[in-house]
Amino acid sequence: MIKTRNLKKSFDTVKVINNINFELKPGECVAVIGPSGSGKSTFLRLINRLETPTSGEVYYGSQLITDKNIRLIRRKIGMVFQHFNLINNLTVLENLTLAPTSLRLLSDKAAEEKAFSLLRRIGLYNKRDSYPSSLSGGQQQRVAIIRALMLDPEVLLFDEPTSALDPEMIGEVLDLIRDVLKDGMTAIIVTHEINFAKEVASRIVFIDNGRIVEEGTPNKFFTHPESPRVKDFLSKVL
Repeated sequence: MIKTRNLKKSFDTVKVINNINFELKPGECVAVIGPSGSGKSTFLRLINRLETPTSGEVYYGSQLITDKNIRLIRRKIGMVFQHFNLINNLTVLENLTLAPTSLRLLSDKAAEEKAFSLLRRIGLYNKRDSYPSSLSGGQQQRVAIIRALMLDPEVLLFDEPTSALDPEMIGEVLDLIRDVLKDGMTAIIVTHEINFAKEVASRIVFIDNGRIVEEGTPNKFFTHPESPRVKDFLSKVL
């Protein structure tokens, strides 16, 4: 569903992504792990064209993603950010219905009904008329996840969805992500939650210094890593 070829990204003279070749197949959940500053979040932002590659290509199916077609492709690739990115002067309901109604994908009534259904699913229907500032971090992130679901994406990108949360709020967000993945959602999750990655991912990708160092199934990756760099990383986080 998503493919990158010789993907590179530099900021001035600093190479952040250095020649990444990657494929995401339908139904896969790929967890991207690695040290802080290794380029994991930039990699996701390049896929969704929030950053423009210095060189290389990103494909959605057979379609090359460009600045010209990204608005259409973003309807199919949802993004969940680490800092929620809810619009503070809109209510929860307005945050959920804004995109599908603005893009004329749903009528106002249909968008509201869908939003109500998703809010009931996450136990926040009573917060529909609240503003984001009145919600806890965990509640805001759960709203951000169902906001992405409002457009019925074919792929979801999660950029460290629990990194801005207090430890006691992480569980409720991970539970919602588990629930979404059980429905068969194709996803890429950048995360520092190693045990969660082990549990939900069909493939683990380890990025360091802007390169894919190693990848494999969770069982192989965590029990029989091949790269000395991965062995050193796992010795510190497991």
